Amino acid sequence: MLERYFVCSDIHDDVEALAQFADYAQAQDADRLLVLGDFSLRPYTSNDLAQLKKTENVPEFIQAKRKHTQNILGEMKDLLENTEIPYSVIPGNYDSNHDIEVVFGDHNLHKKDTKFGEALVYGHGGANAFPHHIGLLVQLREIEILDNQELFDSLERIRPDIALTHTPPHLLCDDQYDGQNMGTPAITQHIVNCAPRLILSGHIHEAGPLGNNPNEAHGIRAFQKPSVDEDITFVLNPGNLGRFEGVHPHTLDPIQKFDYGTFLRVDVMDDGIPTKVIMYSLQTTDRTIGEVKTLAEHSL
Repeated sequence: MLERYFVCSDIHDDVEALAQFADYAQAQDADRLLVLGDFSLRPYTSNDLAQLKKTENVPEFIQAKRKHTQNILGEMKDLLENTEIPYSVIPGNYDSNHDIEVVFGDHNLHKKDTKFGEALVYGHGGANAFPHHIGLLVQLREIEILDNQELFDSLERIRPDIALTHTPPHLLCDDQYDGQNMGTPAITQHIVNCAPRLILSGHIHEAGPLGNNPNEAHGIRAFQKPSVDEDITFVLNPGNLGRFEGVHPHTLDPIQKFDYGTFLRVDVMDDGIPTKVIMYSLQTTDRTIGEVKTLAEHSL
């Protein structure tokens, strides 16, 4: 049995982009929707921040932040629910797992395992790099921080066929605009040890299908030990679906705008072996949400 997974990541508050993704996946008879974290871009408002600076009332700020974030997450949940397609999510480094759990409930796979068909699946969100305005939430323990050792131990213990992570493996679809590799060695070492079928991760936007990096990473890498003929692990990065912006740490105004709009379809056998990936974009030249167009297709 073959299933069509439609995979996106890094929504960054862009409800309109997620709506287009969900509509397209539904029209293409998707079997499963996967969202790999970073639902938020501005988890709190500039008014919330100004009030915190004025009053230093941290509990009030956290309550306002949670209300703001959960309202946006609720809109996103409605979009996913309305497709009537099974879906799973994990938090990213802009997200609080508390908020994700409150809104998405059992659809949140963070630090949980499940089955997709006969394939064992494990989810693990978070990262350990943060922009300044998210650093405030890290200090307040309102952001999911990646513990590399915990991730490695979980992967080694569960030995999933498919892993859903926000952070990619080191040297595999983790290539930044400057060529630096920012993934976690925990997943890479697990790939070497256990050769899972498929790793789906986001976080590093420029290592997605648009390939805005000097290392020619375009959302797909494969790893195979030289001494092994059959055990291949495919690593896929859908890039950022949402219209991502750099954010001023004090005003939360946009200070830089980036490419956006990519996602994937992955055809996966019942045992977790991927057979094909199709890469899509809905980016336009005027920064609106456009019609979905195919960027590339690969047989695996």
